[in-house]
Amino acid sequence: MKKTVKLLSLLLAAVMMTAALAGCAERTRAPQVDEQDLTKDTNVLVVYFTWSGHLDSMAHWIADEIGGDILRVLAKEEYPESYDATVDRAKKEKNDGERPEITVSLTAEQMNKYDTVFIGFPVWWYDLPMPMWTFLEGIDLTGKTVYVFFSHEGTSDGGSALSTISTLAPGAAVNTADALSVRGSRVKDSENVVREWVRGLGYSK
Repeated sequence: MKKTVKLLSLLLAAVMMTAALAGCAERTRAPQVDEQDLTKDTNVLVVYFTWSGHLDSMAHWIADEIGGDILRVLAKEEYPESYDATVDRAKKEKNDGERPEITVSLTAEQMNKYDTVFIGFPVWWYDLPMPMWTFLEGIDLTGKTVYVFFSHEGTSDGGSALSTISTLAPGAAVNTADALSVRGSRVKDSENVVREWVRGLGYSK
């Protein structure tokens, strides 16, 4: 009986570890490179955070489809190259309510340029990655229209992420019903899905 309970506990732990960084089907960290292009003649901004690179692909498809500016959120202290170590750090940040320092900031004048903001992220511990909390708490989205896109590996509804964004952007029109959810393992084949989603929202160049 004890052996059975121990085996079940180990299996549950394995499942929890797999689901922890629910948007990261790939277990290889993408290059940690700043990206900020706020120079286009546009009123649309695409902001994203990524560890494995999935959201990099999705964000670029969206920005290309719309002709929007693009901004990548990076933690000043890079996440580990190891998937398991990143899981552990993300869990600690979530449990402790940490707000990791990030490498980007936008002035009020820069934000005034945009009427619409697309926000992308992988689901981590059933919520936003904590660097995105840092970002959203540092800007004012009042009066702006917000669309959400994310990757997952089981948390297809985004867990608490959508309600978190609504809480952190109380003055924005956050379109939670129109959020785009793509399984991480399918992102590489989802370009048409992403572009069709954007067009379905009424946006195109």
